[in-house]
Amino acid sequence: MSAADDEIIVGQTSWEGYLGLDRALEERGYRVKFFKGVFEIMSISFKHEAIDGNIGRLIEAFCRWAGIDYQIWGSTTQRVEGAAGAEPDESFTFGEEKKTKPDLVIEVGLTSGGIDKVELWKTLGAKEAWVWQNNELHGFARASTDEEFHRIKESLLLPGLRLALVQEFALMEPSSKAVREFSAKLEASRKR
Repeated sequence: MSAADDEIIVGQTSWEGYLGLDRALEERGYRVKFFKGVFEIMSISFKHEAIDGNIGRLIEAFCRWAGIDYQIWGSTTQRVEGAAGAEPDESFTFGEEKKTKPDLVIEVGLTSGGIDKVELWKTLGAKEAWVWQNNELHGFARASTDEEFHRIKESLLLPGLRLALVQEFALMEPSSKAVREFSAKLEASRKR
């Protein structure tokens, strides 16, 4: 697998097979996801890490600007025994209350195919999922974990944060410039 772009391998396995693959590949830099008998192994490229890192730093900047408490969960493994398992590219909880699952998960996909990330994160209990695909940021949210996801243009968890604004800065390099310009745009909106 090359570092130029993400590459994925998709196949079928049991829950036990997924757990074995996850253990075997964990320290080699691959991400393994499992959903309804299908596994996905993905290599991670610099471009992938740059996009997901920028999105994460932009969320942090927005939370500081808006005075929202947050906890970074990063790529903490989430599992529902026998049904689903994955590490998001980035994840967060919001507020001071301790939680057992991330509120918001970020998935960056530079290749097509594989597991349906929205259905996967619905099963794993996320309230909001942002999926980067084809150079666009797509948002999905639900008010409670009993509901279905629906498309959003503005975060429900981070009121006032439009996904189009995050998308505008997600590809900018270096990350420090993306955060500075994003923060300046937020400040300018406050003055209007």
